[in-house]
Amino acid sequence: MVNPFEKRATEYLQQDEAFLAVVTPEPLSTFFEKPAKEGKLYDRLAMVIGTPGSGKTTLARLFKFSALRVLLRNRGFETYKTLIDGLAACSAIRDGHPAVIGCRISLESEYREFWEFPYPDALKASLTVALLQARAVLGWLRDAQAAGIALHDIEIVARPDAEAALEAIGGSNGVGLQRRAREMEAAIYEISAALVPPEIDEVEQNAAATAYRPLDVIDAFKVKDGQEVLQLVPLIVFDDAHYLHPHQLLALQRWLARRELRVARWILTRLDALTPADVLIEGQNIFEEDEPGLKRAREITTIWMQSSEGRANQRRAFRKMAKDMAGRYLSQMEVFNRRGLNTLGDLLSTHVESLPASKAERLTKKVNAIQRRYSITAERRSNLEREVADYLEKAGESSDELKLAMLSILLERYANRVPQRGLFEDEPEVDAEPSKPLTAGSAVADGAKIHLLHQFDRPYYYGIDALCDASSENAEQFLHLAARLVAQSETQLIRSKSPTLASQAQHNLLRERANEMIRDWDFPLNHLVRRLSKGIADQCVAKSLEANAPLNGGANAFGIPQEEFDLIPKHQPDLAKALQFGVAYNAFVLIPNHSTKNKLWCLVELSGIVLIQNGLTLKRGGFIERRVDDLVKLMDGAHR
Repeated sequence: MVNPFEKRATEYLQQDEAFLAVVTPEPLSTFFEKPAKEGKLYDRLAMVIGTPGSGKTTLARLFKFSALRVLLRNRGFETYKTLIDGLAACSAIRDGHPAVIGCRISLESEYREFWEFPYPDALKASLTVALLQARAVLGWLRDAQAAGIALHDIEIVARPDAEAALEAIGGSNGVGLQRRAREMEAAIYEISAALVPPEIDEVEQNAAATAYRPLDVIDAFKVKDGQEVLQLVPLIVFDDAHYLHPHQLLALQRWLARRELRVARWILTRLDALTPADVLIEGQNIFEEDEPGLKRAREITTIWMQSSEGRANQRRAFRKMAKDMAGRYLSQMEVFNRRGLNTLGDLLSTHVESLPASKAERLTKKVNAIQRRYSITAERRSNLEREVADYLEKAGESSDELKLAMLSILLERYANRVPQRGLFEDEPEVDAEPSKPLTAGSAVADGAKIHLLHQFDRPYYYGIDALCDASSENAEQFLHLAARLVAQSETQLIRSKSPTLASQAQHNLLRERANEMIRDWDFPLNHLVRRLSKGIADQCVAKSLEANAPLNGGANAFGIPQEEFDLIPKHQPDLAKALQFGVAYNAFVLIPNHSTKNKLWCLVELSGIVLIQNGLTLKRGGFIERRVDDLVKLMDGAHR
């Protein structure tokens, strides 16, 4: 079987049983449970916004009636239990029965072509909406039939005041609904498929121009399932909305945001479908202005699948999700499954081999030279060595080179925290007390590891947590990185070797894969994004390698004063577009309103693969203070 990490299993597993077996429930609780409990997931337009590979389409597939039926039919299997619980928390399952019938429509195909027609915008919008509604009805009916429900056992619950409109959509029974929806689809397709667009008069005389508004009519679906009759919330999911023309997408949003619609409706899109201000300025709304009688906060639920809030919790949640997903994918690979190897973390060693003797000697000489340069007493050095040893013992890390690298940082810090000595060589050593106590902790250890990476090529990127953190909370990025490790482990198994990967092997494979992923960037303005990310990374590396590690593990972001950053869309439109695409395609993460030194900053943080490529820390928070002009200079360098 193909390595499922190489291509998301959800893309090629057509059978619901196989698909559901590899889906992790964590994104449901992370993104959908809260709005569901607040009653804001099914009663209004929900905009689900995320980067490629964040799992939008996978989540949409879970809400199909046929998928819910398969889950509940297999509720006795432990594999499906957590997913059932997650969907129940999202109100897609109630009292052990499906409560939703979902249909996904990808907007990737011919819908954009409607906007190229030489018709008024209102007519183009009405054609798009009519076709989407017809295909939604057909999608709901197909889903019910796929679950074993006969067409004549499907009914809709119509709004009480919709008698005339009910007749226009084919009545309340599945047979009439299907017939009318097919007629509408054929009529509109005839227009879109014409080599020469018909005249406006012809379009208005076409059946496509007649009143067909099933989403204004339908309150619910009723399906006869054996001896039971289930009442289901109809959910329509418009996926890949970024393919629409911007004005077309705005018209679709305005239509779906109307409160009188009883159908649940979601739009799934990428960040590059929004305006730069939508992406760069926190709290920016998706409509340019309020429509009469339309209030954004009341009518729209926005679900950001990447958010600057609660980042520590997000990282923990993603680690849990990624580990669960990796276990499910490993179970699909026979070479691992038959040996009971279904935990990726068990295949990734966290033991680091000692430096070769020649490198260890160089490190020792370096530390001794620092002590001599600053005339630090043997007693002071001994105290600092004990401080380092005590920390490493508590942390369970025993490494001579890590002790020396941490000691090196502490010696440099000591020199910065005592009065400057005179210039006379024969001045006696004085063991002055530093202005601020020196402590050895995880932050100093991370700085030491970054120094060892750059100066002695000691591995830094290894272990399951590092793999998860390098993925920037993006499922697809995690799979792309993990695929290389899994393939190597599989090769070792086939060759009758231990499947466990040494830390150096992991480190090398991840850096190689990160370089490939960045080399393969082909999104709009990728040349500007490369220049920005490389320029930020170079300056972060220089800061991270300062001898006293002032930012501990180092920097991985630029910090721009928030009030300056908020003006970028208005005053620097080219920079705004470059940042937007960088965020949209996982090159940057924006952290607005980050409070440090009594100021608010927007951090332009590098993504995991850029950090791996440049040897920067995965720990968050370290940044270099910069201005908007510094970003402009880096971007302008791309044109030289």
